[in-house]
Amino acid sequence: MKGRDGRQWRRLVAWARKELPPICHICGRAIDISLPWNDREGWTLDHRVPIAVAPHLAETPGNLAPAHRGCNSRKGANPSYRPDKPRQSRVW
Repeated sequence: MKGRDGRQWRRLVAWARKELPPICHICGRAIDISLPWNDREGWTLDHRVPIAVAPHLAETPGNLAPAHRGCNSRKGANPSYRPDKPRQSRVW
């Protein structure tokens, strides 16, 4: 595996962008694929199980899903991230 710079990764991204529905698997909202790659609402490919947890699944198509860049960034390497979890300003 060459990481996210290799030919296989680019092929997986192209396949996912063409074949998978543009729905964020994290928040469930539609993704506007016409936005630039660096826009927080733009399309990116997320690893359902993070690479940090399971590096052997990094280029497995079943572990990949579309996501908003912002949702993907907030999720990070946390496999149990839930976007609908209410945030508290402090513990009461």
